[in-house]
Amino acid sequence: MIRPAQPVTRAILLSRDGREIPIDDNAAPIRNQSGEITGVVLGFRDVTERRRSEVALRQSQSQLAGIVGSAMDAIVTIDTDQRILLFNEAAEKMFGMSAKEAVGQPVERFLPERFRTIHESHVREFGNSGVSRRQMGNLGLVFGIRVNGEEFPIEASISQIEVGWKKFFTVILRDVSERNRLEEQLRQAQKMESIGTLGERDCT
Repeated sequence: MIRPAQPVTRAILLSRDGREIPIDDNAAPIRNQSGEITGVVLGFRDVTERRRSEVALRQSQSQLAGIVGSAMDAIVTIDTDQRILLFNEAAEKMFGMSAKEAVGQPVERFLPERFRTIHESHVREFGNSGVSRRQMGNLGLVFGIRVNGEEFPIEASISQIEVGWKKFFTVILRDVSERNRLEEQLRQAQKMESIGTLGERDCT
């Protein structure tokens, strides 16, 4: 009579050529009618490829985390309930809130109230559109709001992915306050230059 196997453990076997082979092993006792152990059945499974896949996955996840963490633009991932799942360092700086505080909160927390209904509707519509990504600027110029209540202009792009029947949306945000300020200064300078040129013509 063979009893159920004991929990799987991980070990290393040596091949004839001395190569180490990672395995999962388990053991099941063989008992006679009296319940006495008369032998053991050992099971081994070569998990070399699985180990390689696990290592590759960990490396990939680490690289992705490094890219997201070091990105210059704010990156925020939300679920279908529009609650924050990921909040990178740039987003922390942009909104003045740590990722630990932001994760789990509704993304509308970082939008002025007048934009919240429109944003919720837009994300829902995008989720049903079948489009995987919309480029920066296609969402138009909107405004974010920092923890201190300060509003600021942002550009955004959004993408979606479906994993296990669940959709996730990733928004890339760029604070364009400084760019807008410089553009306004340029317009003013060009306007003044134009006025000066007209004045010179009138004098002649």
